[in-house]
Amino acid sequence: MSKAKTSQATKSSKAAVSSETKAETLNPKQQLSEIRNLLFGEQVSSLQATIKKLNDDTNARLNDLEKLINKNNTESNKQLEKLSQQIAEDLETNRLEHVSQEGILEEKLEGLSGQLDSYQQEAEKEFKQTHDLIAKNTSDMNKSLKAEVDKLSKQIEKVSSELGTNKADRKTLATLLESMATNLTESQA
Repeated sequence: MSKAKTSQATKSSKAAVSSETKAETLNPKQQLSEIRNLLFGEQVSSLQATIKKLNDDTNARLNDLEKLINKNNTESNKQLEKLSQQIAEDLETNRLEHVSQEGILEEKLEGLSGQLDSYQQEAEKEFKQTHDLIAKNTSDMNKSLKAEVDKLSKQIEKVSSELGTNKADRKTLATLLESMATNLTESQA
């Protein structure tokens, strides 16, 4: 045998002796665990390495996903802030337009109010002039009627006195009164 084989055999026998010594001092559960470790040690290590790798990959993906979510949240917040600012600007623009339109409408209303006042003053002036004219015409008509009545009264007195002195018949008197009434009616119309 070569030296290398001999030294391996020595090591194996020492390991076996130390395993046996350990086995004798360990309780049955610990012995079973040692046997499992000897039989399945490589597979368990491989599975543990795979599990660790999968765990690390999962954690990395979760971190990437969290970064992506944070990035999307940041972008969404920026867009929402931008939209909110745009809406606020649009509302302010609309408010200013309404204020401007309100000012224009107030000016028009003041202009119309001024025109209405002017029209009302003109109407009152014309109404007063018309009233004064009607009052003057009424006064003139009253004077004219009074003059006619006076004239007719004088004529009646004259005719009456003539009739009293001439003793004219009643028929002539009736005709005369009828013609005076017709004249009076025509002058009033």
